[in-house]
Amino acid sequence: MSMLREILKRTAKFSEQKPFLMLLIILIVTVFAGISATNVKSQTAFEKMLPQDNPIIKTLYEVRDEFGGTDVITICIKLKPSDSSDKAVDIRDPRVLKAIKELEDNLRYVDGITSVSSPVDIIIQKNNGVVPNDIDTVKNILNKLPEDERKRIFNSDYSMTVVNAYTDAGGDQKKLMRVMDDVNERIEETPFPPGVKVIATGTPPMRKLMDELMKESQSFTTTVGLVGVLMILILYFRKPLSSIMPLLPVLIAVVWTGGAMGLLDIPLDMATAGIGSLILGLGIDYGIHLMHRYDEERRKGMPIDRAIETAVVETGTAVMATTATTVAGFLALVLAPLPMMANLGKVCALGIFFCMIVVLTLLPALIVIEERHIMPLIKRLKGDANDNQ
Repeated sequence: MSMLREILKRTAKFSEQKPFLMLLIILIVTVFAGISATNVKSQTAFEKMLPQDNPIIKTLYEVRDEFGGTDVITICIKLKPSDSSDKAVDIRDPRVLKAIKELEDNLRYVDGITSVSSPVDIIIQKNNGVVPNDIDTVKNILNKLPEDERKRIFNSDYSMTVVNAYTDAGGDQKKLMRVMDDVNERIEETPFPPGVKVIATGTPPMRKLMDELMKESQSFTTTVGLVGVLMILILYFRKPLSSIMPLLPVLIAVVWTGGAMGLLDIPLDMATAGIGSLILGLGIDYGIHLMHRYDEERRKGMPIDRAIETAVVETGTAVMATTATTVAGFLALVLAPLPMMANLGKVCALGIFFCMIVVLTLLPALIVIEERHIMPLIKRLKGDANDNQ
């Protein structure tokens, strides 16, 4: 314990005597962490969230290697309300079938699409290799097919059909996003007649949607958490600078956590998407305790250097103990069989540890900068303004 207190004492002394150097060191580390954070990969593949040594997952990868894609992009072509006089009123309309054939041919050129199938294939096959020019011919072909086969081509009221595109993207997130962008581009380029709506669904499109929602949720929850914490700090400290200072180390710890995720190849998944707001909520306590203890010592008449030392040493020992117990609890998740839970444990443990480091090093430096540089400057500016009046 005495060694720990000595380390905290030296840290407080360094921050008090060289606050701008401490600030510079933290900013340099933060810049590198921010650069590393850009390498964080999103992960939405369901199989990647399961144990990779499980026989079921291993077999899935073997099937992909031997037989190609196992993920199906189901492109739904259906009728929709339209005011156009030239709208399609039956999905068997030859214009719709020709557009489906064009879409199908275009999808085959997409890198990552291994095969494409659609109901038009059967109709073309039964019509000497060409799309029928009139709907009556389509109806005659369908009437000659077995009933169970007709049901697999169109729905009962002939308002919907599907095109199935198989992809070998698998757990490769970047490849899947590129494949989905290409597929959606092909859909947009295909000249379907008025009254027809085309939507890609299935596992790959849902993974793309999940990727977008995770990133949106991460930004939204972190912003809401930041605003909420800031409002509470303003109500508590009642001074703008004192309200912002405990928050800055936690925000930097969030950046460091993102950098660690990029460095350690920890993906952004459903479990880690909300890590920003989680760290904000858990880590802000450290800064509040240190600021409160510093204010107490100053009210007792202690000079800045003694107040900083006391606050860091006395609060720091408790903060370190709290951090150790919290990190231990989160690291227990690393032993979970689900990789997603293990990732959450790693990220939370890193985030809380970084909060402790930044609060005990940066916050004392910020307090000294406020007390010795910012507040005197504000007083001088106010004095000059009063003299001018």
